[in-house]
Amino acid sequence: MMGKYVIGLDNGGTSTKAAIFDLSGKEIAVAGKQTRLLTPKSGYNERDMEELWLANCDCIRRAVKNAGIDAQDVLGLAVCGHGKGLYPWGKDEQPAYNGIISTDSRAWKYPKTWYENGVHRELHPQICQEFMACQQVSLLAWMKDHRRDVYDNIKWVFSVKDYIRFRLTGEAYSEATDISGSGLMDVKHARFDKALLEKLGIGEVYEKLAPIRYSSDVCGTITAAAS
Repeated sequence: MMGKYVIGLDNGGTSTKAAIFDLSGKEIAVAGKQTRLLTPKSGYNERDMEELWLANCDCIRRAVKNAGIDAQDVLGLAVCGHGKGLYPWGKDEQPAYNGIISTDSRAWKYPKTWYENGVHRELHPQICQEFMACQQVSLLAWMKDHRRDVYDNIKWVFSVKDYIRFRLTGEAYSEATDISGSGLMDVKHARFDKALLEKLGIGEVYEKLAPIRYSSDVCGTITAAAS
């Protein structure tokens, strides 16, 4: 099969999928894989970050094989995934913890507290949203109180698609769509604000937030190691 192609990569709540399209938008091939859910305690919903990365590699490899194309004819790859949750990358250049998915409820006390003490009311003009237990803001506050070793080791705070893109390219970014729903972003001004984070008790997170990019931006190239 001759031509040029693009790959769409999706990491949902239950499965990982890679699809190959030609430049007219026609689907050429697809490959998928169920992703294992870890539930170490009630209310905890996690996945192994290295296992997830390898699942993405496997899906891409099989999709290319199923399409019968030369991988060098792939012009680009776009990544999407489930919203909310937390995928922390460590200062030791390893996953800092398991990935936490959007059905996790361990941090339920933090939104409740922020509503009761007036913090949500104060910050709402900036964050433009409600607080939820599965957001990065709540999970990071939980980490600071319950897993300080993990919290202090975090180098980058990622959503799932930002994590996978980082593993593909080695470049760390926060895609605007997902990070705007994290509770960490001054959505009104499309930026991160350390004072906002300090009011939530997690001012240290400011240094762990990767630069904001938009979904149409080119955010790196596939590294030789990933390839």
